[in-house]
Amino acid sequence: YGVLRVPKGKGPFPLAVVWHGGCYSGMAGPTGPDGVAGLASFLTRNGIATWTPGYRELGSDGGCPNTFRDWAQGLAYVNRLAKSYPLDLSRLTLVGHSAGTTPAMWLASGNKGDAVVAADFPAPRAAVIIDGPLRTAPYVGVDQYICGKPVIVPLMGGTPEEVPARYAMLDPLTNKPPIKRMLVVDGALPDPEPEVIEGLRTQGIAVDVIRVSQEQHFNVLVPGTADFAAIAPTLLDIAKAR
Repeated sequence: YGVLRVPKGKGPFPLAVVWHGGCYSGMAGPTGPDGVAGLASFLTRNGIATWTPGYRELGSDGGCPNTFRDWAQGLAYVNRLAKSYPLDLSRLTLVGHSAGTTPAMWLASGNKGDAVVAADFPAPRAAVIIDGPLRTAPYVGVDQYICGKPVIVPLMGGTPEEVPARYAMLDPLTNKPPIKRMLVVDGALPDPEPEVIEGLRTQGIAVDVIRVSQEQHFNVLVPGTADFAAIAPTLLDIAKAR
């Protein structure tokens, strides 16, 4: 399921698809689409429609391929929503927090993985990566300390050596995202890799990096906090851009 929020007025409105985090297993903080409700409501109050789809997680029939299918179907479903609601899919931004950055990065990229899902996708023009991995392979081992247990290998169905094509599919330096802009929010999780940021810029993507509290992982989702105030202007500028 997912939650659609549409601003008041005639529209059509730009759309942000927002995925929640939780270590791919609903482990930390508010879970499901409710975990990003504050962020989504803020965007909608400011003239941006939001769609926050849920997905199967580890321990609930999740992992590859089910989680990937759910992520992909959540994005593809906006084509149906646009038939009934005033959504401008030419102004589509993909947003993810924590583990939710994985679908945002992957679905902004060119190769969606035919073996995982076949669907018609709207073309995003921007992505917002909020305190999460830009690529998954470097988090193998690190996830033990962040989540209290390994989650990347169970999500992917193997190590980078065992299923290299899956990890390559989630690497934006290999699977290049044909988008125009990106916001990367550097928070409590490990800092974004400089070589990835530079590689994205080399591809012609305008990448903004905003550093917020290195100790708080969820404040950046909460309007009224200093961390949220630090990202809000750039977030709105990217999501509203024509």
